[in-house]
Amino acid sequence: MAAAVADVHCIVTQARQERHLILNLNYSHLSTLPPELVQGEALVFLERLFVKRNVLVSLPFNIAETLPNLVELYLHSNNLVALPDEIGNLLRLKSLDVSCNNLQVLTPAVGRLQVLQTLHLANNDISELPSELGQLKKLLTLDVMLNRLTALPRELCGCEALQCLMVDRNRLLSLPRELVLLQRLSELSAARNQLTYLPADLGCTDSLQYVYVDKNADLRTIPVNLWLKVVGCNGCGLKRLSEEDDKTEHRNSFQYGKRTSVFFPPEIRKVRDATDPCHVSSLLELSLRVVHINHRQGVVVSKKDLPPDLYGLVTLPSGHCSQCCRPFFTQMYAKFYPVRELDAENNLHAGSELFFLASCCSKTCLLSYSLPVRFI
Repeated sequence: MAAAVADVHCIVTQARQERHLILNLNYSHLSTLPPELVQGEALVFLERLFVKRNVLVSLPFNIAETLPNLVELYLHSNNLVALPDEIGNLLRLKSLDVSCNNLQVLTPAVGRLQVLQTLHLANNDISELPSELGQLKKLLTLDVMLNRLTALPRELCGCEALQCLMVDRNRLLSLPRELVLLQRLSELSAARNQLTYLPADLGCTDSLQYVYVDKNADLRTIPVNLWLKVVGCNGCGLKRLSEEDDKTEHRNSFQYGKRTSVFFPPEIRKVRDATDPCHVSSLLELSLRVVHINHRQGVVVSKKDLPPDLYGLVTLPSGHCSQCCRPFFTQMYAKFYPVRELDAENNLHAGSELFFLASCCSKTCLLSYSLPVRFI
């Protein structure tokens, strides 16, 4: 151990004397960063710091003062339980990796890292992400796999440059529909969660090409927007629910066939299919269409004028009709395409109750809709 400490001292001393831009302290048995690294301005020029597989439990509060030019900070596989708020002062930081630590919370100060492009938080104990992450306008990759998240902040839609979002192996029950606003998102991976439905408009952008939701046993529908995309859905629609499970209050379900309950987001209050004799939209649905049109034309709609859930729908509808693209809010017509029949050749979903779901604004659109031709 003493030899290792001496080696670290020599490495840091050499880096200071030769003004190295990169410092590698991986596998050095460090419980704290070396004093000569974080005292004074000896290494103020340092741009990349690698401290993988040490035993760090904390970072110094003055890290932004002594290492102000850091572009990359690699802290993979340590024992960190928190990051200091001062990390938000590393204003040149583009890459931060704190995967495989013991983080239970993520400081909101991370939202101040305005040039951050990659943020790796995988394999920690984080149960909630701060809404301030939505301030990261240049973030390209967000990896929060293997944590304890039950929800994602809606504010993530503010990460307008985001291309890759990885949330596998958490406890997510749903994905915020605000994710459909991410115009540059090309890959979404949410395997092994507890998802029961996906946002109706997921896949409506040309950029989103890869969606992985494997091993979400309660997930029984895939938006038809993803029909022509690469979708991983093995292990979905497999869980058989008892009648009591179907009736639990937190589930908003539609009975398809004799034994299959399909789940929808809580804002969808009424689901109909081709067998429903009703052709008329509810008064609430018609009213929201008018208010939404007025809102898009610049008419100010105050939060005080509507209940919070309805105001959110005015600004961002539940989805858009698969046939005519008209927005829908609290009511929709559903058309189901069994995946096991569409993919019968590969026989990957033979035992599943999984469907591609076309969401329509009216029965007329529902009867007119057909799946687009898939070219191989």
